Amino acid sequence: MVQQTNSKELLIGELPVVCRELTVMQVRKWLEEAGSLSTMDIVSSALFADCSIDDIVRMTDLTPDKIDALRPSQVEAVIAVCKELNPHFFALLERLTGALQNKA
Repeated sequence: MVQQTNSKELLIGELPVVCRELTVMQVRKWLEEAGSLSTMDIVSSALFADCSIDDIVRMTDLTPDKIDALRPSQVEAVIAVCKELNPHFFALLERLTGALQNKA
């Protein structure tokens, strides 16, 4: 069982959302799964500049269906807390994106 680490709850409208800090193992697992994705949902992958909807699901207790019911501005509030709790994840994501762009 993976122990939950640092977390923060916020209220989006009347919906309580728990954002949590990823463990190093969870980041490793994310990277493995990201490399094996065969299909890409453009909205899930590119609607938000800083992360995908799948990333938000990984860092929160939100489901894809709950995220679909939110407005983008509400999702941005969730992303802000996720970024606060996971600066290393977002820095890694930025470095990986930069490396991919330099290869292209």
